[in-house]
Amino acid sequence: YLGNPSNVAGVTPIEYTQGKAKGTAALEVRTGSGLEFTLLPDKCLDIQNLRFGGITLSQQSKNGLTGNVWGLPIPGEFNSSVSGGMLFTSGLRNAGPDSVDTDGSYHPAHGKIGTTPAENLSAHAYWDGDEYKIEVSGTMRESALFGHNLLFHRTITTSLGSNELCITDRLENLSAFEEEFCLLYHFNYGFPFLSEDLKLVFPENEVIPRTEEAKAALAEADRMIPPEDNFFEHVFFRKLQADENGFCTIKAENKTLGIGSYISYHQENLPVLTQWKSMRSGDYALGIEPCNMYILGRKAERENGTLPKIGPFETKVFQLKVGGYTL
Repeated sequence: YLGNPSNVAGVTPIEYTQGKAKGTAALEVRTGSGLEFTLLPDKCLDIQNLRFGGITLSQQSKNGLTGNVWGLPIPGEFNSSVSGGMLFTSGLRNAGPDSVDTDGSYHPAHGKIGTTPAENLSAHAYWDGDEYKIEVSGTMRESALFGHNLLFHRTITTSLGSNELCITDRLENLSAFEEEFCLLYHFNYGFPFLSEDLKLVFPENEVIPRTEEAKAALAEADRMIPPEDNFFEHVFFRKLQADENGFCTIKAENKTLGIGSYISYHQENLPVLTQWKSMRSGDYALGIEPCNMYILGRKAERENGTLPKIGPFETKVFQLKVGGYTL
């Protein structure tokens, strides 16, 4: 049937030419079965847009897509440049609010890895037997003279006819010293998939509300509401029951649209799930965020005894899956 498989599936490089996104490189991926997504090599190979069956699942902030030149490492500036998207990665030295460490060093909100461009970028589609595979990979580095040297290698795979993408990240400490690190996968659902018709389905889990307001709304944590002008975000920390393979899976289903989506992650190195519920008008978003800490900020996380470490020349692997399905 096909003279060229790119007629239905593959990966296409593009570049944004206007506005705050001007000069930002991107990769458009299509599987031919209704799953389409945009990867950002200039931003940790994060996922900007995600569509399934022609319906947008991902959230985008008021800022829209912004180039890295707008992401100034200045206290309080994060909200003026963050794009949202289906995934932005937080880390590797901080996750959560701006943090000034005990040595006086400043760590911007959600860290630097999400605005780090990829090296050794590879994007290709190829036949492997009867399977037409699509694979994108790249390496991001966080380092400092006389300091840390962390390598973050990301591979994203899917295939012709698939409704799922797989993320495999490898964090390497290329230093002779133990390093503290944070890692949070900030997945964001948005309108039209996100609406009062969306319901979350969790495996058995323990829930810890972050604030008294969130505690009062705990009974409705898995249900969405229409946008409210004065809604203040609710954050819940969850510890989920993993399946026999060590994966935790969260489902989001919109019966009105007739589709669902899932986020699945291996729990070994991501023991906490953060649920961010923002029902505010214009900032309407639902965050499903596998992570390895409680997004307190680097200094506060250490004081809380929950700041993870990676040993000299140690490698840690993180596995996640995102997909769509019909109801």
